Amino acid sequence: MGLVLVATSVALGSYAVSSANRTVAVYAAQATLTPGIVLEDAVALVEVSPSVAAKYLDAGADLRATVDRVVQPGELVPTSAVIALADVDLRSVVVPAGARLPDGVGSGSRVDVWFNPDAPTGANAPMTPAHVVAEDVVVQSVAVDDSMFSGAEFGSVQILVANDLLPALLQAMGSDGSLVIVPRSGA
Repeated sequence: MGLVLVATSVALGSYAVSSANRTVAVYAAQATLTPGIVLEDAVALVEVSPSVAAKYLDAGADLRATVDRVVQPGELVPTSAVIALADVDLRSVVVPAGARLPDGVGSGSRVDVWFNPDAPTGANAPMTPAHVVAEDVVVQSVAVDDSMFSGAEFGSVQILVANDLLPALLQAMGSDGSLVIVPRSGA
């Protein structure tokens, strides 16, 4: 009877140890993923516990897809965030920043784009106030010009814009004035 108990304990212990060492390969973001970024070159396989693997993009997944929301570097890619490239209903627009870019604005940030019109000429011309032209948009990338000739860190921001916001943004870009990138609180 004692021999059977010892053998059973050893068998259960071996099973528990081998189960604890099992892992499953899923994908994690190597850099910030935003809608429209093809997963193929932006993710890497990592090993996770089988108990959580079902929620994340597995090793056999088709990587000719993108995400519908921001996935931060090192974060596991949720299967619920993966969509076909054709399903992305956003346009990528490069916006020149008319002021110094705020600290912390980078790929994956959520920002508002404000238009600050130039002051009108003439004594009776009414002043048009600054206003938002694109609210709560995702930054895809940032290009900063920090050369010694510019004297400050100005640059441009590539943002993802829904089709309904595109006309107002393009009109502002073609008007006399400047665009200002304003980070959203908590972004």
